[in-house]
Amino acid sequence: MAQIAVRLDSGIALVTLASPPEGQIGSDTVAELAATVASIEADATVRAVVITGGLEDIFASHYSVQELEDLSRRLRDGDTGAPATAIALLVAFEQVLGRIEASPKPWIAAINGTCLGTGFELALACDIRIVEDGDHAIGLPEINVGLLPGGGGTQRLPRLIGEARALELILMGRTVSPIQAVQLGLAQELAPDLAIDAAMIMARRLADQHPPAIARIKHLVRGARATPIEVGASLERERLIELLGQREVAELLSDLNHGYRDITD
Repeated sequence: MAQIAVRLDSGIALVTLASPPEGQIGSDTVAELAATVASIEADATVRAVVITGGLEDIFASHYSVQELEDLSRRLRDGDTGAPATAIALLVAFEQVLGRIEASPKPWIAAINGTCLGTGFELALACDIRIVEDGDHAIGLPEINVGLLPGGGGTQRLPRLIGEARALELILMGRTVSPIQAVQLGLAQELAPDLAIDAAMIMARRLADQHPPAIARIKHLVRGARATPIEVGASLERERLIELLGQREVAELLSDLNHGYRDITD
């Protein structure tokens, strides 16, 4: 059974996760997501991506409990192949998240409900997170079953909200509401109605922007934390000069100069 559906709409790829009955993400979902990301990257007509949950009030839940139980049993039974299996699963998921982060196209997570563990780690890899208001839990509660986040949660969350707050949330296994998620900086926007509607509005705006500029901005901002500011500023200058030499940019600047457009539009 397919775990992911993709619909193309005027330059926007809408990726819908459907892992019934509880929205858990397993190895099959990860493999399908990897193929989906690769397909989107290869499609030049796609200029923005929205990913959302296909189940009512669920964006995506934690990793498949059945698969984790099976791995736990194999490890406890001394299965010598179990560690390699576990590493392969974790690496496969991290590679997918890395491709989303490094994508030249903007990814928006329309969090339409519960978003826990692996599901939240997927959302953290996206560029923008929009949460739908409601009685939904968001966070990394793995410690409540004696585990830790295994899909980059311990790495991406502190980069997003700082080490102290990330430690508190992960160590306590605390989940937060959509409103709290925005207040803490876990998400950029709270949608009072449907998250998908707000995400599609944003995606349409992004799809209208100059793709080479979006790709360069993503690359610069994503790498800023690990780059000395003087190196980052030098890269910024190089990328700006590259854009200035492009025909489409020249046309946009001409329109601005002659009063045919406003830079705030």
